[in-house]
Amino acid sequence: MKVSTKRSFLRNPAFINMLIGGIIGATFGTFGNLILWLIGGLIVGVLVGWVGEAILRLFIKSPARYLRRMLILVLIEALLVVYVVIPGYRAYQITHPPRLAVSVTPADVGIDYEEVRFPTTDGVNLAGWYVPSHNGAAIIAIHGGNGNRTHMVYHTEVLAQEGYGVLLFDLRAHGESGGEFFKAANSSLDVQAAVSYLQSREEVDPQRIGGVGLSLGGMVLIQGAAATPAIRALIADGADAGKLEDVLSPMPPEYRKLFFMVPEVWMTDRFLELMSGVRATPIKELVTQISPRPILFISAGQGTEQFMNRQFYEHAGPTAQLWELPETEHTSGIFAYPNEYGERMISFFNTTLFEGD
Repeated sequence: MKVSTKRSFLRNPAFINMLIGGIIGATFGTFGNLILWLIGGLIVGVLVGWVGEAILRLFIKSPARYLRRMLILVLIEALLVVYVVIPGYRAYQITHPPRLAVSVTPADVGIDYEEVRFPTTDGVNLAGWYVPSHNGAAIIAIHGGNGNRTHMVYHTEVLAQEGYGVLLFDLRAHGESGGEFFKAANSSLDVQAAVSYLQSREEVDPQRIGGVGLSLGGMVLIQGAAATPAIRALIADGADAGKLEDVLSPMPPEYRKLFFMVPEVWMTDRFLELMSGVRATPIKELVTQISPRPILFISAGQGTEQFMNRQFYEHAGPTAQLWELPETEHTSGIFAYPNEYGERMISFFNTTLFEGD
């Protein structure tokens, strides 16, 4: 009798799915709130197992076909995880980034700066640092996803030493800026607010405003430059695809090998649109809108990042430049090649912002 009970218990779909749900929940919980994700996974697993088994019994009633029912149920769950749970969680991470503490400041590298705050047109108050310009030009410096303005301190050091003004700021919902929700597809408003601030500074020539952005910050900067012609030149270090259209025609080799990733990207786009209420524009399309203003694409590593930046470069027109660092980690070129990176950045802005002088 005990053996029969044990077999029945282990063959119970709700119990088996509770274990599967717990494992999935614990996996996502490693990014934070482990206990909540674990409990949530256990509960969802029980519900999916119970409901799924009840539905399948309507179509496959024979007890002898229990294994078939279980395999179908597991397949459905796997598809839901890959094409619903993972894209939904990824979209949630993008729109609800963690707020990292602002620790390092320009003063730590010997640069004087001012604490500044400036509003966006939709009422979000952005926090930043401003290093005054000594040559009439100023650069907007934008950090990557899940970061803050401290990640741009070393870029600021190089630029400030050459007389450039630099505005480092936290994107909305990051660092010390306002906003509880990051709308990735509408982040051009943050860039436009930064431009307006620089245009208000007497020492800044409005015709000599540029920008440098890392990873997500590079994509945000591209969005901003497409929205306002005031950004005369920009550097995008480690930019990636903005939506599915960016990875189609042609498709990166990794996506051709793992073709199931394509609908996952499509679902992530849909979740982002649902959460933010804004439809994103492909990066390939945005860079064509920016042309003929010059863009320097910096690609670290290999694989998808290298492939995508080559595509962006081709779409950005004849004034675009591409610098590849295949042996370097994502956005770490300034640390791997500090002298060459600094020289390249300064040379680019000297040429593009002071052309004709």
